[in-house]
Amino acid sequence: MTDFDRTVGIIGGGASGIGVAKALTEAGLDYEVLEASGGLGGNWQPDGPASKMYASVHLISSRRNTQFSDLPMPDSYPHYPRHSQMYAYLMSVAARYTVEAHTRFHTRVVRARPDGGGWRCELADGSVRRYAHLVVANGLLRIPLVPKFEGHFDGESVHSGDYRSADQFRGKRVLVVGGGNSGCDIAVDAALNADAAFHSTRRGYHYMPKFVDGKPTQEWLMDIAPKFTDAQAYWDHVGAVFKLAGFDGTDFGLPAPDHRIDAAHPIMNSQVLYHIGHGDLAPKPDIRRIDGRTVEFTDGSREQIDLILWATGFRTDLSFFDPADFDARVDLDRLFLRMVPQRHDNLLFVGYLNTPSGLGNVLNITARFVAACLSARIAGSENFRRLQQMKQQPERLDLGQGRFMNTDRHRYEVDLWKYIRAVNFVTGKLLDGATQAAPAEALTA
Repeated sequence: MTDFDRTVGIIGGGASGIGVAKALTEAGLDYEVLEASGGLGGNWQPDGPASKMYASVHLISSRRNTQFSDLPMPDSYPHYPRHSQMYAYLMSVAARYTVEAHTRFHTRVVRARPDGGGWRCELADGSVRRYAHLVVANGLLRIPLVPKFEGHFDGESVHSGDYRSADQFRGKRVLVVGGGNSGCDIAVDAALNADAAFHSTRRGYHYMPKFVDGKPTQEWLMDIAPKFTDAQAYWDHVGAVFKLAGFDGTDFGLPAPDHRIDAAHPIMNSQVLYHIGHGDLAPKPDIRRIDGRTVEFTDGSREQIDLILWATGFRTDLSFFDPADFDARVDLDRLFLRMVPQRHDNLLFVGYLNTPSGLGNVLNITARFVAACLSARIAGSENFRRLQQMKQQPERLDLGQGRFMNTDRHRYEVDLWKYIRAVNFVTGKLLDGATQAAPAEALTA
């Protein structure tokens, strides 16, 4: 074995890249991060090119459910930390594992292709780096998506990825389009700051408060779960509590959801229905057409709008791969455990999934799998060869994806508990069959 056979390249120095670097360090593996910007943190990096942060952002998962269980956030942090606190926390993790010393900044990968048993990464500055193993961690939120409607808009058009503060709304009639967590959070900003605020959503949703019984809602949900043996009874109870707390959208004139409460990524927002109920935010259905600054909705109503904020999602950017080597349009959906491609044994992906949880413990589990996988390949173990057989039948492991709505938003959604069990099962197989149970803290993620 040569020194090259142990080399690992990580594309992306965001939260996922930091988590992988942490696990590789713990496993005694060296690595190099290729980061396009001048700092670590990715989406959480203030004013970074990949940042999606705006002034009012707080986590929608609680501190306990977001932190790495083995590196707790400071006790001084609130239940739902601000984005600046989350960034500071990630930087403390990176510092603990000296990730910066292993990172090449201002290094954008323009092409990655198989080469001589490894991967050849061609960089924007014309240089080349080669690795025996490549881990891709540049994230799901890369290219903004803006839907097309009949007509044209003459006002200001801003995607949520470019939104920074409610100052952009003052003195304007604002329409926020999109019913996800960012759309609801930004709609609240508009309700508090715009001259008039409207919120367009395509369907009815289940809204969850951020606190129940004095606890962050996710923690309350986990605390009461053991009291129920039947899943339907559990969700019926949860729905009844949310109804009593004033979080049934139909009570505010919104359409009833067309899906079960557990069939969609949760919307955690304690304020959007409050502002609808106070008349500060006017709900609207989907857009039918746009004429100049007049927006017509599918219910026939029309509003004069100065600024449209599109909270309509993102798509991935894996354009540095030749489709002949990795076709993201097809191969990304076929990843075993949402990490392992079927066509390569030295390529892994981290962060290409969604779960109703914070990132820390899921990232701990997935990054430990990556470390186990790379260690097994470097050692040439029989367990790694078994993994190559296993990954050709991904249907053998139930990740709970069938429970969720068939929408682009839920394309990468997995059931948290099934996913944890599946990843730990395969990690255990890689590590000589030893049982690799998630730590107790992870099972409360």
